Amino acid sequence: MRVAVLFSGGKDSCYTVWLLQHQGWEVSRLVTIKPNGQDSMMFHYPNVEWTGLQAEAMDIPHSLIEGGDELGELQETLETLRRKERIVGIATGAVASDFQKSRFDRVSDSVGLRSFSPLWHKDPGTIVQDLIKAEFRTIISGVAASGLDRSWLGREMTAPWWEKLADLSERHGIHLSGEGGEYETFVIDAPHFKKRIIVEKSTTVWEGQSGYFKIEKASARDKLAN
Repeated sequence: MRVAVLFSGGKDSCYTVWLLQHQGWEVSRLVTIKPNGQDSMMFHYPNVEWTGLQAEAMDIPHSLIEGGDELGELQETLETLRRKERIVGIATGAVASDFQKSRFDRVSDSVGLRSFSPLWHKDPGTIVQDLIKAEFRTIISGVAASGLDRSWLGREMTAPWWEKLADLSERHGIHLSGEGGEYETFVIDAPHFKKRIIVEKSTTVWEGQSGYFKIEKASARDKLAN
């Protein structure tokens, strides 16, 4: 099965690529939408401009769509990929958002592609445990929920920190996968990465009750290098 993956650079889209490759599917391209602003209800905002490094680490071709009519430009890109690269479907890391999934399904159908969401309605706790066991290295790139303060920004999510997040999820009603936009992530290493991402310079932006971790300089480095 030859597909493209709608790719944000976060844990769910990285995990989706990994799952599909384990199933023997060919992920021929990663497609990233850079929204016009951080208040986008459809697309991941923090650090999507660095997804090209992750694509390099996975050795998968990458397309970055910036601004404009987000869904319209996605539709045009998918139509081109269907014709030129012979993809038969588009996969997303959607877990629980009907709002997002319904729109992705509609765009896929409009260009004659099948829509796949391998994480759809999967238990968030199971997803987290899978990420821990597979040794995904994930940092928090944005927070916008009660219980998540500035100290979470840029934090690498080791098993103890996932446990703390699970506790906050129960106490504050945060979706453990961040599906409601409560938090966003950026993956710096994973089992299917041939290189790891090194964040060399960064800043945090805090706006009262929410904020994001901004990568200013990063590189993809061979895993055997120091």
